Amino acid sequence: MDAAQPAAIGEDMLARALSFAALGDPDRDVLMSPFVEEVFDHEPPESTLEVKAAVAVVVRNSLLEEAHTNGPLNTGGIQAITTAATAPLSHLLAAGRRGLVQPVDENLFASLPDMYPRAWACLAALADAIGSGGRIAYRTPDGPAPTLPEPSELVDAPTAANNDRVSVLSGIDDRFDRRLVEMLDAAAFQGVVLWLSALSRISRNLDKLLRALEFLIAHSASVLTTNYMIRSNDVWARRGAFVKPVSNDPAVCLSSRTGLSGAHKKAYEQIAKQVVQSRSRA
Repeated sequence: MDAAQPAAIGEDMLARALSFAALGDPDRDVLMSPFVEEVFDHEPPESTLEVKAAVAVVVRNSLLEEAHTNGPLNTGGIQAITTAATAPLSHLLAAGRRGLVQPVDENLFASLPDMYPRAWACLAALADAIGSGGRIAYRTPDGPAPTLPEPSELVDAPTAANNDRVSVLSGIDDRFDRRLVEMLDAAAFQGVVLWLSALSRISRNLDKLLRALEFLIAHSASVLTTNYMIRSNDVWARRGAFVKPVSNDPAVCLSSRTGLSGAHKKAYEQIAKQVVQSRSRA
């Protein structure tokens, strides 16, 4: 690891932590909602779900991701760092609720609601749905429909060795892999359900993730993950215990229908059937 990299990672985490802790509870809930389904079983077990999801936003989605994607930080190293971050971040969030935390410069997350109002409304509904499970309707603001990323924003990322549907690109890279853009296009204009193990498979970069969701929602697309379903007028969350997403084999995520109902269960079953048929032809 380059000698300057740890310092850069630490500075990034601190800026993210101060910005996040300075927000109100509703805004923090929105930013955490995409990541709850992948952190619910993280260590330490006594840590609250809120703190685990906050660690994802502040620590896991920081420049730490670059060290993981490009080496030398492995999965075990990531887990050790995120586990160690839970206690200090919990104290910082408590201080933020008392108005004692302010970012050094501008808040890194403050502009997101205005930039991506549809995505923000959607994730606010998702945050509510996570607690109770089931369906929650929401309304999106009117406005021009966003377009797909420009060619200058695209990159050809290599595919994973064990899955040619998965591209190897840093989770916080602000560029769009061409395969992802093809998936966004199919979901928006061809009626294909965008199936992912978790929303972080779109991106861990919150600006990029919300931009993609803004596009999908504006074009009435449907997104299905291991535990969530997102549509342009409602969101669904699995009731009861979540199923752990498996990023390198999304088909494993389709093994349990427990806690699903209505349109969510129907979409889940349809995707599971398609995956089985696809594998039988392979």
